[in-house]
Amino acid sequence: MKSVFVSFFTLLVVLVFTVAAKEASKGLTCDQEKSLVAPCLDFLTKKTDTPSTPCCQGLTKLIESTPTKEEKKAACKCLKEGASQVPNLDKDRVNNLCKTCKISVHFLFSKDLECEKL
Repeated sequence: MKSVFVSFFTLLVVLVFTVAAKEASKGLTCDQEKSLVAPCLDFLTKKTDTPSTPCCQGLTKLIESTPTKEEKKAACKCLKEGASQVPNLDKDRVNNLCKTCKISVHFLFSKDLECEKL
């Protein structure tokens, strides 16, 4: 199950790090970052039709908790390390998760995202 979380976060991180955060860094660990968006897995693997409230809240908290460029890079690396291991991950849903959660972002998902360029 842990590899599923890591994989999902890799794809999600692209969406997350384009929103300007309004709070100081919360100093989240990699495991904390993964757990914040773990509730989104059911939606992203088409087990549910809409993302849950905890999914959208976790995504918002992750965005708010990584305001600096270095924090974004670190979280990107954390979440990217296992993306290929999520079975049945729907990339269209990943691309539209922030929009579905009504979170404004200025970036589209790319599987070729280079964390160092964030």
